[in-house]
Amino acid sequence: MNLITQHPYISITLIILILNSIIKKITRAEHSPIAKLSLFIMTIIVQACSPFAGPVDESISDSYYYSKSKKEIRYSPMGNWFSLGNTNLNADVKSFKVLGRDFGKDKNHLYFKTNIIDNEVDVATFYVAKDDYTCFDKDHVYIAINYMPQEIDGLHQEKKHLWKVAKANPKTFQKIDQDWSKDDKHYFYNYVPVNVDYDSFKVLNKSFAKDQNQVYLLKSYELLVATTIDPTTSKKINDRYIVDKNGVHDFQEYKNGKKVDSLTSIPYQNIEDLTILEDKYLLFDSNIIYDGAKIENADISSFKVIQFPYAKDKNHVFYFGEIIEEADPETFSIFEVSYYSKDKNHVFASGKLLKGADVATFGPSNKKHSLLYKDKNHTYRGDQIVEDK
Repeated sequence: MNLITQHPYISITLIILILNSIIKKITRAEHSPIAKLSLFIMTIIVQACSPFAGPVDESISDSYYYSKSKKEIRYSPMGNWFSLGNTNLNADVKSFKVLGRDFGKDKNHLYFKTNIIDNEVDVATFYVAKDDYTCFDKDHVYIAINYMPQEIDGLHQEKKHLWKVAKANPKTFQKIDQDWSKDDKHYFYNYVPVNVDYDSFKVLNKSFAKDQNQVYLLKSYELLVATTIDPTTSKKINDRYIVDKNGVHDFQEYKNGKKVDSLTSIPYQNIEDLTILEDKYLLFDSNIIYDGAKIENADISSFKVIQFPYAKDKNHVFYFGEIIEEADPETFSIFEVSYYSKDKNHVFASGKLLKGADVATFGPSNKKHSLLYKDKNHTYRGDQIVEDK
């Protein structure tokens, strides 16, 4: 009784939870009406407690709001005041106008989120593009620094909120894709101008670009020159590989989490017979290439993808390009949770032999949607036994 009188909200919550559990058991429903009603009531309460009268311009921004009294402009990221809070801009309410999701302006100041940025741009000609990221004034192109990767963020020398895109012409600047943009004289890689031949420059894929003079390797935020690749004959194979007169080329900035800047080149005799499987395996001459390297001991004439990352030929089964030792390609199959596979004699977890597993009784646990698998002896999570039967 003391609990009910001293902590009524906790008591009501506990009662709702108990009722919810009872109703679910009786009706065998996944969600009871009590739970739905409680959620509806909580939503009404949260809305009633909102500190806002409404958004300033919902069609442009979900972060600028009128206060309850409409005497203040409040900034709240995505309107999530409950978790992320809200801040008074001390802006002039009558003249305040939303320019972008995180940009606003009144008769006195220009704002980025809650920060005044009058000293960073030409206020009179400033505007925000429809993408909400790119900004312009009569002289420059800008990107908000906290929209940019940390590697670029660390380059700015002054404590400012906007990154000025060097050499960019605001009259002709345009985004090409997530990484590239250009104006009438320059290309920009992650908003940094690159020294290339403008008229002949072309992005080949996610790892390579070229102009009439050379081929470039695309690191995260800079270009490297590939002196061993011929720019005249180089062309795209897919989003990862390119080919020139000398070979197939693959560039990886990282391998296994380590920065390696590795360029791999594989010569060929006849590239006209190139076959691509699942956009991951390249087959030409007698080579099968996966992840930039040749799969050793693979038979190209019988090689096929079962279900990525599994493949097989007449002799072997492969997992991410590595041979699964002891796997029989004729009887090999994959479970619904593809982490597990089997053949007539063995069970495999992540391409490795699951020692002690009984192939005849191995399969999913009876629990619905469970990732646990079991046999007559054990229950498994991954390659670990989690309980004895």
